[in-house]
Amino acid sequence: MDKYIRGVVVKLHLTPKQEIMFKENYGCTRKTHNELLNKYKAKYGDDSTKIPTKKELNQFLNESKKELPYLRETESTSLQQARDDLHKAFTNCAKSKRHNQPKFHSKKKTRPSFRQTIRKEKRPVENNTLTLRKHGKVKFSTSVEYLDLLNHPNTKFNNITVYYDGLHHYASINIETQQPEQLELTKEHIGCDINSNKNGWLVTSKGLKEFFDVDHDNQMIKHINRLMSKCRKGSRRWKKQEKRLKKWYNKRTNQLKDYIEKLTYQLVKKYDTIVFEKNYSTIKILIGGEQNMIFPLSRFIQRLKDKFQLYKPQAEGVQFVKPYNTSRTCHHCGHIKQELKVKTRNWKCKECGKILDRDINAAINILNRWFNGDSLKKYLN
Repeated sequence: MDKYIRGVVVKLHLTPKQEIMFKENYGCTRKTHNELLNKYKAKYGDDSTKIPTKKELNQFLNESKKELPYLRETESTSLQQARDDLHKAFTNCAKSKRHNQPKFHSKKKTRPSFRQTIRKEKRPVENNTLTLRKHGKVKFSTSVEYLDLLNHPNTKFNNITVYYDGLHHYASINIETQQPEQLELTKEHIGCDINSNKNGWLVTSKGLKEFFDVDHDNQMIKHINRLMSKCRKGSRRWKKQEKRLKKWYNKRTNQLKDYIEKLTYQLVKKYDTIVFEKNYSTIKILIGGEQNMIFPLSRFIQRLKDKFQLYKPQAEGVQFVKPYNTSRTCHHCGHIKQELKVKTRNWKCKECGKILDRDINAAINILNRWFNGDSLKKYLN
């Protein structure tokens, strides 16, 4: 079987000494990025679009180490990775307009992280212990499935990214392992309509409606913010509420990631083709007329594509059709209702007399357009 690259995230359990060393490494990595970017702007100007070479950035790094001796005390490959990431950011900006020019990393807005490379034929994982350069052995916890995967003799390690979410430290381990068993083709196809209302954010041509509600999480976040506004900033009570706030933010984010992973796998396992309208990348999910959250539709579709490539490479996968009149066209007779308000969720066709659910009707029309050959082969990622 072919090899493929994947990431495994584990939770780290640090000693007090390792906690201090990790925070120093986070700060040095951020400082390295800012120093290299500052030297680039000083040489070429703030508005320059020139891509610096790796040799130039390496020279900037050596100069920074001489000017700031404490950079030499931290782990060296993490600083080199920061240099390589900055070069990649410049390259991506030149290739695509979607990428902005590299910016300075701030303490508040940048997630603390650093990355270490792995020497060839070196195994950093032994049972539930992770060995990091300069930091020593670190205990971690993860599922039994991931633990067996990390300790498998055929698993090859590429690099390790350590990051801090405000409460706990995690390590994302980039590994190369055997490709999982592929799913069998089901010869089932489905059309999907995307909405931003309480009728379901995703409605399929089979009549299934998907809901994702984090209203309780949002209410708790608002409640804690109100409590924090009544406390003196920096006080013991304020810090306690800040910790609670981070927990709820992390919980909401993890729920969304878990939901996307599970839903995409279920859809790929059940269907060979999933058809969407080509329109937007994010949607606002409304619960009871109030915005619940912004759902990352582009991430959802990208995970569908990735899973099709991994589990069903021979299937049609994700397809797209033009979005015009999918809700207004009756899928029974083809009659187009000229006036259809957004709030109208059900309507009756004047030609055939069928009562149609607006979203299910749109999903069926989306699938029919793909069957009729009206597929958009190229989609703007």
